[in-house]
Amino acid sequence: MGPRNRRAVLLLGAAAVIGAGAATGTLLGYGFAFAWVVHFALTAWIAGWMQHAQPALSGGYWRARPWEPALHRRLGVWWYARLLRLLGWERVIRNQRAFDGSRSGLAALARDTRRSEFAHLVLALIGVGLAGFALLLGARGAAGWLAVLTGLLHVYPVLLQRALRARVERIAAAERIATAAERV
Repeated sequence: MGPRNRRAVLLLGAAAVIGAGAATGTLLGYGFAFAWVVHFALTAWIAGWMQHAQPALSGGYWRARPWEPALHRRLGVWWYARLLRLLGWERVIRNQRAFDGSRSGLAALARDTRRSEFAHLVLALIGVGLAGFALLLGARGAAGWLAVLTGLLHVYPVLLQRALRARVERIAAAERIATAAERV
């Protein structure tokens, strides 16, 4: 897909998100339902854009740092993962991932975590911006719900993807060491 079509998906998706948010806000008020609809409309929008844009997502940012696993544990990221499992979200995502459960599939899993992290990171930034804008407009209820849902639906998923990728990188590194030892 060319740059022109990617821009069209970007702009049409943004218009759809604005329309869904405005309609929900008008019908149900600018509280929880508004924030919920906006976040899920944004999620659908970024999923469509990512499918067409296929960003490379390479570079040093995507490597987990040695101190991150301890931070993830302190922030309760694995508890969040358990909650998602209880809600059935893991089954939904498992069917969308390229990971086949084997060590040879770890590269595909790492790529999937980068894609998910990127999408949630973009949505977290948009969510924080929307919450700030709502606050500037004096819509404290909308700002609060947008901020809370941004944390639950996007910030924690970013942390979860990084935590999962840290595990994948640790397993891949151990596999490389074992393979090198076998050659000796």
